[in-house]
Amino acid sequence: MRARRDAAIRLLKVMMVASVAIPVAVFSYASWVAYHNAYAHADEQLWANLGVVAEHATGQFQSVDLTFAGIGVLVDDLTDDQIKAAEPALHAQLRKLEKSAVAVGAILITDKDGRPLASSAVSPLPGDVSVADRDYFLAQKDQDAGTFVGKVMELRVGRGIFFAVSRRRALRDGQFSGVIMVAVEPKIFTDFYAQLARDSGAGFSLARSDGAILARYPTPPDGITQFGPQSGFRLNVASHPDGAIVTTDNSIDGVQRRIAFRKLGYSNLYVSDGIGTDTIVADWLRTMAQHLYFGLPATLVLMALVLMTIRRTRELYAEAARRELAEQALRQSQKMEAVGQLTGGVAHDFNNLLTIIIGNLGIAKRGIVEARSERALDNALIGAQRAAQLTQRLLAFSRQQPLDPKTVDANKLIMSMADLLTRSLGENIALETIGGAGLWTVEVDVSELESTLLNLALNARDAMPDGGKLTIETSNAYLDDEYCRHHDGVSPGQFVLIAVSDSGVGMPTEAIERAFEPFFTTKEPGKGTGLGLSQVYGFMKQSGGHVKIYSERGEGTTIKLYLPRHYGEEKIAAVEEPAGSDRGRGETILIVEDDEGVRQYASEILRDLNYQVIEAKDAASALRLLEADKPFDLMLTDVVLPGKNGRELADEVARRRPEVKVVFMTGYSRNAIVHQGRLDPGTELISKPLIEATVARKIRQVLDAPRRG
Repeated sequence: MRARRDAAIRLLKVMMVASVAIPVAVFSYASWVAYHNAYAHADEQLWANLGVVAEHATGQFQSVDLTFAGIGVLVDDLTDDQIKAAEPALHAQLRKLEKSAVAVGAILITDKDGRPLASSAVSPLPGDVSVADRDYFLAQKDQDAGTFVGKVMELRVGRGIFFAVSRRRALRDGQFSGVIMVAVEPKIFTDFYAQLARDSGAGFSLARSDGAILARYPTPPDGITQFGPQSGFRLNVASHPDGAIVTTDNSIDGVQRRIAFRKLGYSNLYVSDGIGTDTIVADWLRTMAQHLYFGLPATLVLMALVLMTIRRTRELYAEAARRELAEQALRQSQKMEAVGQLTGGVAHDFNNLLTIIIGNLGIAKRGIVEARSERALDNALIGAQRAAQLTQRLLAFSRQQPLDPKTVDANKLIMSMADLLTRSLGENIALETIGGAGLWTVEVDVSELESTLLNLALNARDAMPDGGKLTIETSNAYLDDEYCRHHDGVSPGQFVLIAVSDSGVGMPTEAIERAFEPFFTTKEPGKGTGLGLSQVYGFMKQSGGHVKIYSERGEGTTIKLYLPRHYGEEKIAAVEEPAGSDRGRGETILIVEDDEGVRQYASEILRDLNYQVIEAKDAASALRLLEADKPFDLMLTDVVLPGKNGRELADEVARRRPEVKVVFMTGYSRNAIVHQGRLDPGTELISKPLIEATVARKIRQVLDAPRRG
């Protein structure tokens, strides 16, 4: 690409030298180029102004989205009657939301018939008002229109001119419940457009794709609120739905303009700006007149134009290079996602098989007295347990492990791990921890974060065969838009940074690029599975964070973990007290599992732990036991069952026998008790494959725990 760029620039330089011999031709050429440059300059100005206008509109609608989010927190779980009963308090809260967003002029919540339930503008509400005929209500009534932007109109509840942004209220029993409307004042946009117009002389508008004008400067004549079907705006939007720059006659004032428009991506809205073509031509004539007035040789004009072309050629190739890098990053991200889906699926199905293998090996081992047979079973059990660890790492990479996040102080967690890390690193590696002052808290799965730090420490140990130093440092950090543009899947915001640095041999560039791929390793055969960093990658992505490797050959490696700052209540997760005996005390446990092998193994280990066991192969069988008034203290149920799933069964048991406690078991995280990778609140879970010690500890903890509520 560089050779092509240099060749193009050399050719342009030859043209510049040749222009000296033909001054008249050059002047004519310059005149033509200047004409097009006048339009090009106008287009640049239009695009620049359009970017400013689009950014302003996006910011205003983002504030509208935040307002919707705040309203949702207030009323999503409330019925119409509850909203009416709380109307005075809701009015005050909605008023605060309205005042916090510059673009918002009013907020209205209606029932399914269009009658207002609560408003930020008026309290108490007038009893004879209805918005059932408003476009923002009708658009949501028969189907979910998502975020709908209505036409400009006058408020009925309150005063002022506005256009409405509406969303459906949460469905109740699958039926339409009404709408939430946020009124936006067009003046916010027209005032901004007027300020821009003073600097640029352009005109601006915000309109829907159907031509409805929401805001415009200059203000359209009275009575004109929409671009007609044959207007330049409507025709150009139809032919260029994503945006373009065109020359068109304006249907409102009849002036021909050079128009730039762009789709906002928000409810089919477009922003546009325009400059009159007579203004562009006048600029071009003034330019040529100045050349003639000062008698500039045509050759110098052409040289200037060629120099401009050289610059733009360089910019073009630079942009092509940047685009190629971005495409490479996208391909890598898509590859990682595809591999994650595949590995996650394999791991899920493997868990049931491992439960049966590990369980029966353990049972067989207890009955073996001959040393050789016992050694063989020990080796088989070790292999099966390593396979179980492998599936957990695969699930971590594919972001399909159920997480139980708690609010954590990273400084305290790292200090609590210092002894373990020191023992793991060995005597020839020094450990240093540097805790950042005023460190924000994070909300993560504590055990997975501990596993991640241990993984990184062990990798660092292997990178320092002759000894060295491992440093773990924490600090508050902010990732800005510029950084996030170069890192796919990362959003700007505040993060807690945990940097793990070693003084080891470092990594080559090709190893850094593939480090997070599953089964990729630079270690010798038998010394690594290639799943350590892929597990770290999956956990960080599932936790909403980001991980970045910095390394050079011979200069050591730093791995930076960025975890999102926690903004909720500062309730730091408490350290659990050691449990007592994990054996049963004669309690009765109902096991519901459709896989016979898993069910038999679970029954066997619970009987060995001094529990009474009742088995059911599905939810229907378990419900028949309930109807027969079969007593039991706890239900251990698989989540994925034929017919009713485990969550539905647990809800039915809670309704009929609220005293019975429930523990779920699963090898598949995308199910009825896990959402966005997190366990539902108050849910107790044992992940497959089932390990006897884990089952014993969890069952005993749940039985001994005080009842909720």
